[in-house]
Amino acid sequence: MDRRNHVLERARELIGEQMQEVLHCVRNDREMLRGWEEPAHVRGALRRMIHEPKSEKSHHSNVSVQEMEFGRTAGEPERGQQRECLGQILEAGATALEKMAAPSHPELTEAERLGLECVVLLYIRPALLLNQGELASVPPTCSVLERHREDIEIVQRGIGRLELMGHPECDWAGTCFLVNETTVMTTRRTAEMFCEGHGMSCTFRPGISAWMDYCCEQEAMGGAACRVRGVIGVHDRYDVALLDVEPALGACPLSLAAGPLENMTSRPAYMIGFPSCDSRRSEPEPLRRIFRDMFGVKRVQTGQMCGTFRFGDVELLSHDCCSLGQWSGSCIVDLETHQVVGMHLTNRFLERGTAIPLYALRDDPLMTRAGVTFCEPRRPDMSRLTQQLERLSRTRHWQDLCQTIDSFYERVCQRPSR
Repeated sequence: MDRRNHVLERARELIGEQMQEVLHCVRNDREMLRGWEEPAHVRGALRRMIHEPKSEKSHHSNVSVQEMEFGRTAGEPERGQQRECLGQILEAGATALEKMAAPSHPELTEAERLGLECVVLLYIRPALLLNQGELASVPPTCSVLERHREDIEIVQRGIGRLELMGHPECDWAGTCFLVNETTVMTTRRTAEMFCEGHGMSCTFRPGISAWMDYCCEQEAMGGAACRVRGVIGVHDRYDVALLDVEPALGACPLSLAAGPLENMTSRPAYMIGFPSCDSRRSEPEPLRRIFRDMFGVKRVQTGQMCGTFRFGDVELLSHDCCSLGQWSGSCIVDLETHQVVGMHLTNRFLERGTAIPLYALRDDPLMTRAGVTFCEPRRPDMSRLTQQLERLSRTRHWQDLCQTIDSFYERVCQRPSR
C-alpha cells in the first residue's frame, strides 16, 4: 500500500464514527484562526505553555501560550502568518473529511492529504502538553481525557526526563518513570547512552552523571531534578534498564499492572513521555514545522492497546498511542485503572507502536532485586474493603478516618517544589 492510501485508511480507522463531530470542530477552529489566537486545545498540541492566575470558573484556564516574537527563529513567519497557514491546512483537512464521508470516495489532493494528517494529529491523536503538573486544554473529540484529567495529572508526577551532564553530544537521554520510591525504569538503549557493561554490572561512563527531572519545562531551573545514583541492572532479553535515583518530593511511583487486562485488543490507554525528533522517521516536513515545539517536553497522548504478539522468545504489546516523534521509554497507561501496562519502544508516523508488556516481567529476577511491585487488586479484597468502609461510615470514628485518608493523600500527591 502506497503512502497516500495508507494515510487515508489509517485516518478512516482512527476517526471512525466521529466523522461529523471532527468535521464540525475543524470548521469552527478554522474560523477562529482568522482572529488573533488559536483555540486553546490547538495551542495545547502546538507550543509550550506558561502559567497565568487561575480563574475560579475553570479548573484549567491557567494554561496558556507564551507568545513572544523574539522567540522566532530566523526565517520563521510571524504569529499571524503561522495561524493563517494552519487555518489553510485545516481547511484542506475539512475538505478531505467531506470527501471521505462521500459515497464515491474521490481521490485526495496532496494538500488535502496533508490537511488530513494534521487533523489526525490535532483532534484524534493529539500529543497534549503537560505544564507544571497540569494537562492542557483537551479537544472536544478527546473528551475522555477531560473526564480522567485528575488521575492523569497524578500519574504524570512519576514520569520524568533523564538529564545528562558531561556527555559530549546529548543534554538528555530519554523518558524514565518511577516504579518505586528510588527506582526508575527506562529502555536499555537509553541507559547505553551513559552506561557501560552488561546485566547487573553496568556502571556510568567516566565523566558523565545523570539526573532525573520530573518537570522539564521551558522556564524551569532544575529544582525538581534528582541525582541518579547508579545502575541497578539491564535486562538480558527485554529492552529494559533500572536506575537507582534519589527520592523526589511529590513524585509518585506508578502502579504496574500485575497481569494482562481484559480486552487487550481494543482497550483505551494513554501514553506520557518526552517525544524526541528522529530524522530517520517519515513524517512530512510541513508537519514538522507546524508542530515546531513538539519535542523535548512532557506530553500525553491517547489511543488504545491493540493486542500482544511474540518476537522470538519475547512478548510484545502493540498500541496506537503514538503519532509524531519518538516516544521511547514512555509508559503505556490503562485509561480505566491508570495502571502502567507497558513501556513504549518504537513507532513510525501514523502506524502502531511497539511496547514491552511489563506484567511479563512480574517474576523477573531484575525486578525482584530492585523491589519493584505489581498491583493486582482482587475483587474479593475490594469488596471486603468497601463493606468495612460502609460500616465505619456509620460510627463515630468516621471523621477520624477521613482526616487520616486526606492527610495521607496530600502527602502522596504533593506537587514537586518549584
